Amino acid sequence: MLGELPHRAMAALSMKYGPLMSLRLGPALAIVVSSPEIAREFLKTHDQLFANKPPSAATKHLSYNFADIAFTPYSPYWRHMRKLCALELLSSKPLDYFRFIREEEASAMIRSIINSDDSLPLSIKQTVSCLSTAIICRMAFNRKYSDQELRAFNSMIRESFLLLGSFNIGDYIPYLDWMDLQGLNRRMKKLHKTHDYLLEKVIEEHVARNDPKMTHDLVDVLLAASAEKDGEFQVSRDSIKGVLFDMLLGGSDTAPTAIEWAMSEALRNPPVMKKLQDELERVVGLGRMVCESDLPRLVYLQAVVKETLRLYPSGPFLTRHLSAASCNVLGYEIPHDTVVLVNDWAIGRDRNSWEDAENFIPERFMERVGSEVDANGDQNFACLLFGGGRRRCPGQQLGTLIVEFGLAQLLHCFNWRLPLDDINGQNQELDMTERFNGVTMGKARELWAIPTPRLECIAHLK
Repeated sequence: MLGELPHRAMAALSMKYGPLMSLRLGPALAIVVSSPEIAREFLKTHDQLFANKPPSAATKHLSYNFADIAFTPYSPYWRHMRKLCALELLSSKPLDYFRFIREEEASAMIRSIINSDDSLPLSIKQTVSCLSTAIICRMAFNRKYSDQELRAFNSMIRESFLLLGSFNIGDYIPYLDWMDLQGLNRRMKKLHKTHDYLLEKVIEEHVARNDPKMTHDLVDVLLAASAEKDGEFQVSRDSIKGVLFDMLLGGSDTAPTAIEWAMSEALRNPPVMKKLQDELERVVGLGRMVCESDLPRLVYLQAVVKETLRLYPSGPFLTRHLSAASCNVLGYEIPHDTVVLVNDWAIGRDRNSWEDAENFIPERFMERVGSEVDANGDQNFACLLFGGGRRRCPGQQLGTLIVEFGLAQLLHCFNWRLPLDDINGQNQELDMTERFNGVTMGKARELWAIPTPRLECIAHLK
């Protein structure tokens, strides 16, 4: 009944049964939240009661038996590991320190575009996926990988998302789990071996290096924490690999997906494209590439990114929550171990919260760019760009930087046009159909576009 686009199916059901409804998924009770007012109840008012994550075979295999941050239960261990990663990688100070990495990798992306065949269209998703993964790998692992290795990482991440979001019969009817009727457990074990080999290799390289003059990265910090035998929490080898996998999972697919949607909207809305490039020309000028320090003044670009994430959230559902105890919310008795699904796609298109909710209008965010609401997330829960509550995405600042910086470079360095094959008839309508791959929501038909250099100064990158 939920079909290939469950966020749309559940949004349609909520129009009939209301913004808070319950479903039976096998023996498991799930409730679906589809309005900002009710999302606030679960993600703020009763946040702590719903801070756990429901276990599944996929999360168990891929998180090293819940030794990571994203899927581990809400606990002092989770708070400790989250704080460690935030301080060493995701807060303002380390992000400022690693700015040179993001600028180097953005230049490498522009170089790869310039050196490609300018008569052939480029895949926007593939181009920016390499950028995002390269940035995460250099910031977390202090290692630069080849394009072939980055593509292997991206393939592994896509398979991970697919397995994490697949409906696994064994999760809902446990006594059938041993039969592995869908073959998912076999795929999970195979994938676990692949990423365990890659992450073990990263850790061993750091252990063997042991050079105090080298720049310390997240792996070094986690290894140092694991060596502390008197600490409150013991950081195991599996903990290190679980956290590193979270970093790859969180940064390697979501940012490229957002950039692809933003580029699609800009290409099918010429006035939006013109405003973006006019702002870039006014703020940056045509004599140089965009620097990350330019981003705070690119107000319209920031609004375009926010409007993109409102209409096309990287994950149409927030990661699932689980009730820690029986409780009463808005007069409803919610049993212990109830799964909570927050339909972010439906909330972003709620007509009670947004005028012309289905239309792409970046100007609606112009007044909020740089405000307290913008910095801390939407206080009205009308647009959950990075989740909400204590389990919201800790990588919000980094994810936003990658999307804004990558999009700014693409639009400033090049003019773009669609290949004729992507234009349906004479209406020149770009296919904006989405595809749900288990966790993230990308375009069903990948965006291909032909770049033409816009700046003379990028010629030296050849």
